[in-house]
Amino acid sequence: DYTKSMNKYETVKDYVYSQYAKINLESLRIEAISHTSQVDLCITQLAMARDIDIETAKICALLHDFAQFTKNCSHAEHARIGSIVASKYLEETGLFTQEEMDHIAYAIGQHSHKEAYNDPPLCECLKDADLMARFFVDPKMELSGTKKQRLLDACADLAR
Repeated sequence: DYTKSMNKYETVKDYVYSQYAKINLESLRIEAISHTSQVDLCITQLAMARDIDIETAKICALLHDFAQFTKNCSHAEHARIGSIVASKYLEETGLFTQEEMDHIAYAIGQHSHKEAYNDPPLCECLKDADLMARFFVDPKMELSGTKKQRLLDACADLAR
């Protein structure tokens, strides 16, 4: 049953959005909610197309920028700090195996390295979903080289 299998996702989603609701600066709160939900949507489509576990992918989307939005860390450090924050939170829930926590934290820790390929499929899926979400909001954004190719490849995967 699909809904039963998404319990972990729902637990994380409730937590993430409850924390975002506490962000005092309205523009930051709106950005946190909108970007997270956009990446969640994109990663769902990509995970389906690439035969990646959808629930795990969606949990990555929920937590990928959580530290940046809630811990006021720099953009340069948000992926690394985010992986630590995500690990700690996932462990506290008691819902995840060590392997699941490791995969999710690693994907979050790597998601800013969009110029690098060869990460496990979950990492690449998160990188692509993040890039797609940003592009769909701002199609005039400057894209060149690897980022442009990454976006084109991701769109091609959805068209299969």
